[in-house]
Amino acid sequence: MPIVFNGTTLNWNTHTIVFNGTTVSSPTATGLVKFGTTDVFGVSNFSPETTLFDFVMKPDSQFLENAIAIKSYYYSAGPGSDTKIHITLRKGYRMVTGDGTFTGNDSSDFFLFEGQTVTGANTSHNGDTSCSLRRDNGI
Repeated sequence: MPIVFNGTTLNWNTHTIVFNGTTVSSPTATGLVKFGTTDVFGVSNFSPETTLFDFVMKPDSQFLENAIAIKSYYYSAGPGSDTKIHITLRKGYRMVTGDGTFTGNDSSDFFLFEGQTVTGANTSHNGDTSCSLRRDNGI
């Protein structure tokens, strides 16, 4: 049972809900909104979900760091060498890779390795790593 306002269905990844001046849920701070005991707005544990983009990490490739799904990131080694990227995904997003699935919770990091001799997601190896950034479609 979604929230519909003026004929538009509200969804967690593009709309913000404010109650008495306080943000209850927004695309960057996902909260759960209930009507009685029924969930009406928020994330749905990735059932269903939307793939935002697929990519393959390869040695000496570039990663798409500025996606909305990424709350923060930093490098533990500089460009021009093998790099470990620490990524925090926002709640409602996940990265599905050949090395595992990493679900955003606004606070836990996972790692992507890229450079001349390494690739991987949370594990360092040399070779291609398929990746898919996905968004929870919400309630």
